[in-house]
Amino acid sequence: MKREVVVHGKDLALPKNLHRHLEVVLDGFSLRTDINRLSVNFRDTSYYHRREGLHPVEMRFERDDINRHIWKLVFIASFSYPDEHRPNVAPELYFNFKRGWFYQPDIQGCELARPQVIDLFTSWALAFCRQLRNQHFDDISANEIRI
Repeated sequence: MKREVVVHGKDLALPKNLHRHLEVVLDGFSLRTDINRLSVNFRDTSYYHRREGLHPVEMRFERDDINRHIWKLVFIASFSYPDEHRPNVAPELYFNFKRGWFYQPDIQGCELARPQVIDLFTSWALAFCRQLRNQHFDDISANEIRI
């Protein structure tokens, strides 16, 4: 059965292209039917060596309790190195659809439904779609989240 993606919350809608790309990505994974939470990571592995290029992205999904083919998008987080001296990546953009908030280090947190955040998300989503379409990520993986 084809998997369907919906946004967990009502503050932002997914652009149609991103919606289609995410459904294709999820359909590409062989998932056990008992998995309820899933983390999907998109990586350009050379970013970790050169510190330039595509930033890693994590998306969290929760399976709908009733319609098991529906996956609710809980959050999208993009990561980067905070500066040239830090050894680990940290969140640079964090869109939490389930809780309705947004985080960016220079402004901290705010409501997801703000017009500026909606504009930023739309721009980010369009760029991310181009990266997916052009197959710029060399590692796309899914991991079950156990709670």
